[in-house]
Amino acid sequence: MRHPYCRKQRASAHGQRPKMAAPTESDLAPARDAVGTLLDSLGLSAELYAVEPREGRWAVIVECATESGWQRAELQAGPELLAAIRGDADARAALLAEWRTQLAACKKD
Repeated sequence: MRHPYCRKQRASAHGQRPKMAAPTESDLAPARDAVGTLLDSLGLSAELYAVEPREGRWAVIVECATESGWQRAELQAGPELLAAIRGDADARAALLAEWRTQLAACKKD
């Protein structure tokens, strides 16, 4: 029988993302503002979004206009979202690159 710590350590070696501390109510407003700013940077012509704390990470649900209607995407963000709020350029660039790929079908301004 393996020690529980060994099992936990092995699981994290398989590419699972580390969980952030549970988001608090005071984190929600800045996270929502940061998501709005990041989405504005992508230049989407029409979008709706929601930010929810989920399993120690942020779930960012985005609905955007496409050529054929609307698309819904669920994006993930962890501590890098709050780092982007604090001005971390690398965290911001990484989020934008990931989100740009997932929202490629969305109409742009």
